[in-house]
Amino acid sequence: MKNTLIFFLLILLYACNSKQDKILKLDDLVLGSKGKVITKDTARNQVDTKPITYFISLLCDSLQIDHASVAIDSTFMFPERFHPIKTDKVIFKQTELIAYKHLQWSDSIRANQAFFNWLDQFGERKKSLVVGDQINVMKPGFLLLLQDKSIVYLEFGRTFKPEYLLHKLTNCGFGRHWKYVLYQQPQKKTVWIDCSTDTTNCPLYNKELLKLSKINIKK
Repeated sequence: MKNTLIFFLLILLYACNSKQDKILKLDDLVLGSKGKVITKDTARNQVDTKPITYFISLLCDSLQIDHASVAIDSTFMFPERFHPIKTDKVIFKQTELIAYKHLQWSDSIRANQAFFNWLDQFGERKKSLVVGDQINVMKPGFLLLLQDKSIVYLEFGRTFKPEYLLHKLTNCGFGRHWKYVLYQQPQKKTVWIDCSTDTTNCPLYNKELLKLSKINIKK
């Protein structure tokens, strides 16, 4: 009887040890699986797969800009405080056109609010701009456009031709109904064109300026 009890206890002890070994091995497998998943997720997050939009691609082709020089710009802009329904922001690794940003709203009221509030603290120096002002705002050149429901902003490291660029934007399907055209050559003073009330001076309506833009395109 005593020997039978000892034999039973030995069998019970062996069974418990075997069960612990199995649990440990199962835990090791689970931990190993989790480790592989983390590695894959980390690698996936390191790859930026966000492509440039069709319009950016079209604009690059129109201006003969290498697509490899385009990078998505995630920097927050002041007009984004007014909750645009669409943003398209890129920077270019070159010395001429160095940034393109397009923001669109659901209605013209929001677009106007974003535009004029941005002018209250515009550029690197946060200067307040009023329609018609001729002042130096920032070192780089820029072209700022207001349409009915959108704002377009281009920044330049060198002298540019506003008429040529407006013509290019129009040809890319952006339309020609600008309300305000504001631009500044690098380290120069701002130039305002009010296309909503004075279409004769607007680059897309003035015949002489249109001829100039066509000549530039041929070159």
